[in-house]
Amino acid sequence: MTIGEGALLTKISRHFSPSASEIAEIKKLLGNHHEYAARIELLEDSEVLKAVLILNSGWGYSFRDLPNGLRQIIDFMIPGDFFGLRGIFLNGPSLGFASITAVDAAAVSPHSLLAVSRQWPRLGGAILWSASLQGSIAEERLVALGRRSAAGRVAHLLLELSVRLEFIGQGSSSGFFCPLTQHDLANALGLTSIHVNRVLRRLRQLGLVVFRNSEVEFLDRSGLMDIAHFDAAYLGLGREASRKIFGR
Repeated sequence: MTIGEGALLTKISRHFSPSASEIAEIKKLLGNHHEYAARIELLEDSEVLKAVLILNSGWGYSFRDLPNGLRQIIDFMIPGDFFGLRGIFLNGPSLGFASITAVDAAAVSPHSLLAVSRQWPRLGGAILWSASLQGSIAEERLVALGRRSAAGRVAHLLLELSVRLEFIGQGSSSGFFCPLTQHDLANALGLTSIHVNRVLRRLRQLGLVVFRNSEVEFLDRSGLMDIAHFDAAYLGLGREASRKIFGR
C-alpha cells in the first residue's frame, strides 16, 4: 500500500470499512498521479478545472487571488483530501491550487468519479462525505474570520489541523509536523504576518503551544481549546469523541 492509498483509505475508513474490491477501485483512482515541487502553483484560480485532484502526499492549499494582489487561502490540503469536487457539478473558473511541500497528486476526471459512485455506492458516499467535510471546514473558517479574535483564529486552525492529521495517522495529541509559514497563516486568517508572529509569541508565553522549525507542540491543548472555543464536532466527530480526543 502506498502512502497516498494509506491516507485516503484511512480517511474513508472514518465513513465505512472498504472491501477488497473497493480498495482495488481506490488504487485505480490513484493510478494517474504525478509529483510536483514545493511552492508552485499547480492551477491558477482563473482556470477551468478539468479533473479532480486527490492529494496522495504532501501539503497544499486552495486560494483565490484578488485584483489588489492579495491572496486569500481558502483551505489547507493534506494527504487524502480532494480538490475540485465542486467542478463535478459547477462550471466556470475554480479556486487555484498551490503546493506547500513537494506533493504527489492523482488527477481523476469528474466522469470517472461519477462512474465510481454509480458502481460503488459506498465509495460515492465517501466522496460525498469528503465534500461535506470540506464545506463544514469552510463554514467554520468563515465564522473564525468574521467573529473570532486573532488568537482564537490561530488557535482554532492549529487544533483543526491536528484533528485532520490524526484522522490519517499523521498527527498526535502532543503535536504535528506543520510546514506552514507565518505568511501562509496570515493569508488564511485575514491577518498580517507580523500579527501572526505576535499571536504565536503570546500563545507560547501563556504556555499553550509552541510553533517552530515546522513543528507544532501542544503544551496545554485544553487551554488552547478554551481560547479557540474549539469543538471538533464540525469535523465529523460527535461531542463525546471530541472530548475523548482532547482528554476533556
